[in-house]
Amino acid sequence: MRIFIIGKKNIMQWPENVQKFLKGHETRLFLYNKITPSSVFHKIFHRSRRYWYAAQTLKKQIDSFKPDLIFYVSSFFIPQECYDILDDFPTIPRIGWVSDAFGKNEKSKADFLDVLFCSDTGYLKQTKSFKSRNLYLPLCADETVFVNRGLPRTKPPFFAGVGNDRRISYLKAVQDKCVVYGRRWPIDLLKQHDVHNYKLPHRKMQDFINKTIAPINMTFSKNIIDGLNFRVFEVSACGGLIIVNTSKDLPLCYEVGKEAVTYKTPSDLNRLVHDIVSHPKKYCRIAEAGYRRTMAEHTYAKRLEQMLIMLKELKIIPKEC
Repeated sequence: MRIFIIGKKNIMQWPENVQKFLKGHETRLFLYNKITPSSVFHKIFHRSRRYWYAAQTLKKQIDSFKPDLIFYVSSFFIPQECYDILDDFPTIPRIGWVSDAFGKNEKSKADFLDVLFCSDTGYLKQTKSFKSRNLYLPLCADETVFVNRGLPRTKPPFFAGVGNDRRISYLKAVQDKCVVYGRRWPIDLLKQHDVHNYKLPHRKMQDFINKTIAPINMTFSKNIIDGLNFRVFEVSACGGLIIVNTSKDLPLCYEVGKEAVTYKTPSDLNRLVHDIVSHPKKYCRIAEAGYRRTMAEHTYAKRLEQMLIMLKELKIIPKEC
């Protein structure tokens, strides 16, 4: 099958990973914000037309590639102009996968799609008026980057992410020393922790996750209602313990208490981290069970395989594809 992938170039490399793991299919990737001499020219001299230019380039590429399926990844970050050109390709099935916060223009984009896969069940409530079929499909881990190296887990509890009021209040409550990476962390309020005010690259993050006794996760984001972020799956792919605040979608992916552990309040997190530090063997068994679940169900290869099966069941693509 020929699959044309449309996305936005960003640090998560979500569209690039989709292309990498759609094995057995011929693919082409279009990143509307990829820097080229022509895109720079339009951004500087014809800023109001830069998305129009990207859309015209996209249209030409779709026309030359002649895909069997058009796939919008991180759908709502892609400009409207890159949807409007679909009027010229009415017979080609088109799908989207979204983990973005919904705004006022999302319906006009989603109505161009046959199927919209939502990484958060909370989004499904917001899609009831959309013309597309809207289904739950959680995020996953890049199993080639986030790898379980079987290293001794001797490093302190670890968190990486941008500091905000809510995250600060949770880490402030944790008394056991943690290593913290990311921007906007007030060192004076977190004196019990080892704070580094800069972003940790993905490759280095997986090294920390492989060595830490407690890879803390906090899914406090405007993009998340009931869902899970990439970090949940990435931690587990490295063999790390899933430690995350409670959410409605977590039990859809992992068995809480057996494959993952959760907390609700800052004091809950403090007690949990202290218990992990004090009784690491107990939590190693939970981490191992979570790792097995992730490798069986929550890698890119498994997730995209699941997506194609769902599309076949909906008769969006032929069963023989």
